[in-house]
Amino acid sequence: MFKALVDRMLRRSEIKALPGPSQGVEAPTGDIYRFRTAPFNEFGPPDTGRYAAIKVLRVDTDQFVVAVLDGVWTTPPSFEEVSRADVLMETRFGFDGSPAVFGVFRTWWDLADLQDVTLLGAKPLTLAEQRFAAELNAYTTLNNANYAAEGEWRWKHDRQALEAEVAENAKREAAKREAAELRYRTRLSKLTWDQLLSETPFERWAPSPPFPPEVFTLEARRTIHEACVTLRDLGPKPKKAAVRVVLRQVVEWFNKADRDAGEVIETEEREDICAVLEEMAFVARQKSLVDEVDAWREW
Repeated sequence: MFKALVDRMLRRSEIKALPGPSQGVEAPTGDIYRFRTAPFNEFGPPDTGRYAAIKVLRVDTDQFVVAVLDGVWTTPPSFEEVSRADVLMETRFGFDGSPAVFGVFRTWWDLADLQDVTLLGAKPLTLAEQRFAAELNAYTTLNNANYAAEGEWRWKHDRQALEAEVAENAKREAAKREAAELRYRTRLSKLTWDQLLSETPFERWAPSPPFPPEVFTLEARRTIHEACVTLRDLGPKPKKAAVRVVLRQVVEWFNKADRDAGEVIETEEREDICAVLEEMAFVARQKSLVDEVDAWREW
């Protein structure tokens, strides 16, 4: 979530996204959108001063196929300027020159993932664009367009600084993971049901937005605490099957609650829920059940 998601929430009322299937309307293939690029990582200045563009190559029942166009402009480009651009080929870091074409599921589609989006117009697909759309094999969120456009520009014009930033970020993230794993191992070795019940699950889920609605969070906390009581009452060495039933009920509660709330569980929420489930499985002495959670969850 972080600042980008906060920005996305603030911009949502200003940007009209492509209609979803529930509205019974399709966005035309060939639509071209201009957007202002965001920094490739947090080390860059907040305003890049650059613009890029995307083109819709295909519209299916459950997805949009998008191409990033090969062009970065220092002022907002016109439709004529953008429409002359071919599809961007990605060569930064480990990319092999493949086209910057990817699918975005309708449930993920949100133009507010990009900055200052403007619909410029539409242009028929070229034969190459039709082929790229047919050969699609990657799915991601729309902000991948920013990473492609800004990343490729910096790879060509500011490579040394970009490589240094990525290396520094990787080093810092590795240190954070190592510290988190150490703290987590220390916590697990001493964790009890009484401690879990004395804590407030998902304490960082505020404010809303960008985090889930307060009623969702309160119900999630109640569900976790009730499950902890149930598991505690199974005794000090509960059977694996009994623990599995309780943990699966919790996951299925989150599945339904997430659907009812409009799919509010994103990366941070998913990580927090899985962490709590792992703790519950560990205290119940059935930590291997954590490996089954992915098969149960829909978020």
